[in-house]
Amino acid sequence: MASKSNTPDIVHEGTIQGPTPFQVMIRAMANDASEDEGNFAGDDLNTILSAETETELWDSDERPPLNFQHLIGCEIEILDFQVKFSRGSRGDAIKTPFLYQDKDGPKKMYLLAKCVRLSDAGEKPIIRLPGVGEVFEANTSARFVVAKLWRAMTMGLINTGTGKSLQTLVQGTDLGDGQEVIKLRPLPSRHARTVTE
Repeated sequence: MASKSNTPDIVHEGTIQGPTPFQVMIRAMANDASEDEGNFAGDDLNTILSAETETELWDSDERPPLNFQHLIGCEIEILDFQVKFSRGSRGDAIKTPFLYQDKDGPKKMYLLAKCVRLSDAGEKPIIRLPGVGEVFEANTSARFVVAKLWRAMTMGLINTGTGKSLQTLVQGTDLGDGQEVIKLRPLPSRHARTVTE
């Protein structure tokens, strides 16, 4: 079983090669990861208990935990993220390449991102999304999203210390079998409107 180390992984004809960028990322993610505690301490009731109007009261339990699949078509700003290990019961259904092998077996990892919705793009009739300007959390184990966010963080494009955040469009490409590939794209350019009199 593998353990956390910085030893090279690949040996070819007596030549030692260093770990691939993916292997480096997996090790760094595992070092940063914390256990998924879930919402078992009543945190999932906070929206209900902080409702200030009757409408908010009725709508407060209509938003499930969000993942990036729910955010396809949305323009968001990613403020920060945490690496989490999936819990056993919930993690069984997650298919991900982000696995860390420890003494107890493979552990799946995902990102829990702190985001802000930038526009009303991506509205869906089947799920209540956060309002424009609202800070929320969304999880993802989508391979291209995790890799892009990790690289953005290592490049300093997401850094709470400097106030850097990443503005992006969550894009989904239909594979035709009920599956979608989720990617992050740059926001569409905004053309300034000129007022003529």
